[in-house]
Amino acid sequence: MNTIYTAAYIADLSGVWASLVRGYIGPAIIIIVGAMSVAYLVKRQLRPFVVYLALAIIVAVVIYASPALLGQQSTLVRNGGEIARQIN
Repeated sequence: MNTIYTAAYIADLSGVWASLVRGYIGPAIIIIVGAMSVAYLVKRQLRPFVVYLALAIIVAVVIYASPALLGQQSTLVRNGGEIARQIN
């Protein structure tokens, strides 16, 4: 019975996370990255622009892919759990 509640709780949080990313976090990232990129381009600073854009892409990938990377059924979590079981 406890596993049913746990599974429902996790499923509910993944829906909330997806809603937050689509509704608030994603657009905020796009607006902030766009504003900073335009600021670097206006000042004609190409190197900080490229570095900032690369870091922004990495952060966006981590935020958008976090359910796939850190979900209960992901390879990363399963391998980490297996390593923890082998250590214990």
